[in-house]
This record gives sequence, structure tokens and C-alpha cells, in this order.
Amino acid sequence: MGPFPHDAPKATISEQNPAGTDGFEFVEFAHPDPDALRAFFARMGYQHTATHKTKDVELWQQGDITYVLNNEANSHARRFVQEHGPCAPSMAWRGVDAQHAVDHAVSKGAEPYTSTDKTMNVPAIKGIGGSLIYFIDQYYDTNPYNEEFNWVSKTHPEGVGFHYLDHLTHNVLKVNIYRLVGASAFRSMKIAARPGRSLSI
Repeated sequence: MGPFPHDAPKATISEQNPAGTDGFEFVEFAHPDPDALRAFFARMGYQHTATHKTKDVELWQQGDITYVLNNEANSHARRFVQEHGPCAPSMAWRGVDAQHAVDHAVSKGAEPYTSTDKTMNVPAIKGIGGSLIYFIDQYYDTNPYNEEFNWVSKTHPEGVGFHYLDHLTHNVLKVNIYRLVGASAFRSMKIAARPGRSLSI
């Protein structure tokens, strides 16, 4: 992506990028002991920059990275943690048009998530294992958090030099891979994963 702040042009909706996605906006974390997350984020150079106006939700930022710490009672994140333990219940992807991205995902089989227990009031779909994927189209030119959060310090502090989220990895149980890709594709992956063969999903 180049230097920080990077100078790459914003994405467009195209044949190569039909959903119009443009990288990560945030990753949400939740923990039965939120102070453990606060301490961990601080050790990595992240700073608490904003607090939600009506929910027990905080933004921790560094460079162009935003971590959301969700401790809101009865939220999707808290319920997800009760089932899975400390984890990342959701993430948000930037996009040219958030609703277009959701509509495109739904057209390919995704399920929209419309419950009122979302972290932010933006479009979302259900992800792997009941996690959520949010779509946000206000970024770079407009800060997507201004409407729902109160700022407590400077946005996007320099920190210790982490600038971007490059990629994330899902650890998926074999049974869930089967459900996600179907029987024939799963058999093909099993063949490809034999010793000496590479496997890309």
C-alpha cells in the first residue's frame, strides 16, 4: 500500500471488484475482562481515541488501524464471546457503497444481519461461525465514527509504527469448511491438501 498515509486511489466497482470493497475499516474484539484487552492494546502502541455515545464501546487506534473494544451488555459481541471465549466477533470492510456491497454478497448467498444489537448502525452480513462483517463507505474523506462516537484524543495516532491491516486469517473447523464450500469442493480440497500439495482457500 506504500507509505503512510498511503496514496492509493479509492476502489471502484468493477468486473474485477464487483462488491467495491477497499480494505479493512476495523476489527472488533470482546473479552469477559475488557481491561485485559485495554492493557494488551496499549502494549502494542494503540491508544483509546473515542467512546461510543450510548454504548459501552471504545475505539483503539494506531496509524490507519482501528480496533473496536465492545463491552456492551446484550450485544452481538458479548453473546459471541459467551459462546466462543475472548475473540474477534466482527470486522468491517471499507467499500465504495456499503449497501451495494451487502446486496452483492446477498446475491451470492450471504445472509444480511439487521438486528439492533450491532456495534454500529451500518449494513452487515453474517460471517463465518456467526461472526459479522460490516460494510462502511465513509472513510478517508469522512470519518465514519463522528456520528456515533465522542472523541477523547487525536484520531489515528502514530503509535509504534503499525500502519495498516494487511490481512486476517479465520481458523475454521473441518465441519464448517464442509458447510461453507459444499461436498464436492471439500473433497477436492482434501485431495489438494495431501502431503506435497498446496492448498489455497
